[in-house]
Amino acid sequence: MHRLTEWIKKHALITFFVLTFAITWGLGFSYRAVIQQGNYLLAPVAFVATCSPALAGILIASITNTQPRQGSRKSFWAASLVAWVLAAGVFIAHNRLSNPMPLSAPALIVILVAVLPVALVISMAYSTNPAVRTLVAPLLRLRGVGGWALLALALPLACIVLASLVSKLLGRYYLVSSQLPDADPAMLGRAAITFVYQLFFFNATGEEVGWRGFALPRFQARVSPLVASLILGLFWSPWHFFLWQAEGRPVLSPPFWGERYYTHILATLLIVWLFNRSRGSILVAGVIHAAANTVFAFFPRLDWPVYNGVMVVLVAALIVGDRMWRRLPAEHPAVYRPPDAAA
Repeated sequence: MHRLTEWIKKHALITFFVLTFAITWGLGFSYRAVIQQGNYLLAPVAFVATCSPALAGILIASITNTQPRQGSRKSFWAASLVAWVLAAGVFIAHNRLSNPMPLSAPALIVILVAVLPVALVISMAYSTNPAVRTLVAPLLRLRGVGGWALLALALPLACIVLASLVSKLLGRYYLVSSQLPDADPAMLGRAAITFVYQLFFFNATGEEVGWRGFALPRFQARVSPLVASLILGLFWSPWHFFLWQAEGRPVLSPPFWGERYYTHILATLLIVWLFNRSRGSILVAGVIHAAANTVFAFFPRLDWPVYNGVMVVLVAALIVGDRMWRRLPAEHPAVYRPPDAAA
């Protein structure tokens, strides 16, 4: 067992990607069952599959921890209960909004079980395992990230508006006037609930805790943010394979994967820039992830070539402005340091 622990500690990134893909792809059958067949009894399995980056990171951090237990178990269990109630409430609110249906006792039981992985990830910010708590705590840290969170919230919509204006100037397709929803209280409420739902399920909790919280700092201890982003982007796209297949995407089409890699690498570079600028805030990374998915839901008919062009210009400016080809200082909060070195 000691040899296995030491091997995992030395090869944490390899172990992370193997576990992440093993969980998601191994349980990938649940996406088709839930999305295409309406078998909601398998929703808890699909939720575990989608939380795999965070769960893999938490498991590795727990196994390789060398520090004594710290903190109160009561605080952890209290946080677990609060996270469980919040996650269930967000899921129910979004479900009632998007697909109104009677909330029967069996449905409530399935929901309470399904949201457990999300509640578990959130509660780990109060874990008595120091390595796990250090990993997840930036998901709930609010101090010093307010401005970056607001920027992350506004950027996706700003990029869509800018892209639509450029599209109009080019005489291609004008989005804003034809598709901008009326800013009435009902629409704003739907947008807010959709955003919070995306934040919980699973952009900040299931994904960003793993991709940016666990993997990125370890990459940035070895390579520049630019190289780290390119590597993460290569893994992030295929991780979605079974989900996209269940959604009816053309996953056997090479052009589809070319477009997916293109957009995900651009998105990765933007999220990494925000993560590093906010001094390693998983919350900020989760906010822009959720904000992007929210605005895409409200603006499904984008002029994608123009939008991607705007993203290329924005990301290129960030790369050059921050010199992302240079490695971050070892003491930067977004760079992983083993507990002994940090001490």
